[in-house]
Amino acid sequence: MWLRMVIAGFVGGFLVFCMGAVNHTVFHFQDRTFLKVPESSKFSDDLAVRDLKHGLYVFPDMPMAAEQSDAEKMAAFNERYSKGPSGMLLIVHHGPVLMGENLGKEFFSNVIAALMASWVVSLMAAEVGFARRWLAVVVMGIFAWISLTASYGIWYRFPHDFVHDELYCALLEWGVAGLVIAAIVRRSPAAAAVQTT
Repeated sequence: MWLRMVIAGFVGGFLVFCMGAVNHTVFHFQDRTFLKVPESSKFSDDLAVRDLKHGLYVFPDMPMAAEQSDAEKMAAFNERYSKGPSGMLLIVHHGPVLMGENLGKEFFSNVIAALMASWVVSLMAAEVGFARRWLAVVVMGIFAWISLTASYGIWYRFPHDFVHDELYCALLEWGVAGLVIAAIVRRSPAAAAVQTT
């Protein structure tokens, strides 16, 4: 069973990686959600003067957790937030985009996720059929979307298009990988009987 899990994890991770490429290059999911800043060179120059370090910045400044019980500070924040603009700004390290390194890390993370999905499927009883094993993998993809991306939409107001496209990506990637994982990772009734005796 362990060998089946490892094979399913690597093949499933490879398929997630490939489907991710298809989602971006063929279906163009998320292309519509990344908008360009007008006069981006001037905007970048303005940011460079601030010397912001690598990190995720929010504006307007939200009171810290200890200050959120202060009604005046929260009222002032809500007023600034309502008037806008408000948002988040991600500043990354200086240097070129290392496409090869990024693709390698993405592939590795996909394989780890697929190995975890394979392990969960391996815990299912022998009588659980292919369709339910496949559905379990798809549900894991949806679970990840609900627990992370949906929350970004709720709390940080990520655009609806971004949130929806992430769901489509999860469904396609884990729908395809789930086919392989469900086919490879299955418990034979004979092996299950040996384990229970």
